Amino acid sequence: MKRVVTLKVRSRSASVTPHPYEQDAWLSMATPRGPSTWPEVKRHFRALRMPDDVCETLQHWGVSPNELKPLLRLVREIVFSNAIHRAAIDRATWAAGMARDPHYNLTPEDPGALRPLLDIVERVIADLERLIQWKFMPPIVLHELDKKLKRTRRTVCLSRLDETVREVFSKARKELLGVRAELRKDTLRPHGRKATLVQPRAVSTRRASEPAKPARRRELMRLIRTQILALHPNRTKPSRAARATAGRLAGDIIDAIPVVN
Repeated sequence: MKRVVTLKVRSRSASVTPHPYEQDAWLSMATPRGPSTWPEVKRHFRALRMPDDVCETLQHWGVSPNELKPLLRLVREIVFSNAIHRAAIDRATWAAGMARDPHYNLTPEDPGALRPLLDIVERVIADLERLIQWKFMPPIVLHELDKKLKRTRRTVCLSRLDETVREVFSKARKELLGVRAELRKDTLRPHGRKATLVQPRAVSTRRASEPAKPARRRELMRLIRTQILALHPNRTKPSRAARATAGRLAGDIIDAIPVVN
C-alpha cells in the first residue's frame, strides 16, 4: 500500500511577510553628547573671533557652559547672516558696478563686469531687428528668362531678405532676448542707500532666496545685551553695574565681528 504525502505549497507572498524599510539600529544611534565644558565653549567663541573677556565675565557670574548655547547660537547667526549679505553686496557690485559720484567722493562710474556684455547684446539685438525689417531701396528687380535666356515681360521685385534668412535671425533674436533679461536683472542697481547690516536668521538653502531684513548696529547690540542679561544670576531685576557690563560685552562682541564693521 502506497502512502501519498501531500505537500502544502504556499505562495511567495504568503511565505514572505513584507515589512517596511528600517535602517540598522547603529545608523540611527548617535554618540550621546555630554554636557558642554568651558574649554569647548571658549573654543567656539574663539572661532567666531570673540574676545576672551566675554567668557571670563560670564564664568564669573556662575553661568554654566550649557546656558551659553542660546548666546552662541545668536552670535553665530549674526555672523553668518551678515557674511552672506556682504557677499551678495560684493557680487552685485562686481556685476553691476557703481554709479559715478560727482559730489562727495568724485569717483567716475564703474561699469562692472557684466554691463559691457549687456551693451554688446543690446547692439546685436538691435542689428538683428534691423536685418529682419530690412528693405532694399529701391527694390531689386529680377527679369524672367526663357529657354533661350531672353527676357520675358515678367518681373519680380525683391524688397526684403529671404524668408529663411529672416527666420534664422528671428531665432537668434529670441535666444538673445532671454540673455538680455538675465543680464538686466544682474546689472540692476538698487536705488537708495544699501543696507549694510541685516537681522540674524537661521541660514538654510530654503531661505536663501528670501530678502534679509535690514538692521542697525544698535539693534544687534540690543539683541546680544538682552541675551547676556538673561544669563545674570539676578535676571528679574539686574543691577545697574550688571546692565553696564552687559552693554559693554555686547559692544565688544559686535566690534569683534569683521563683517559687521
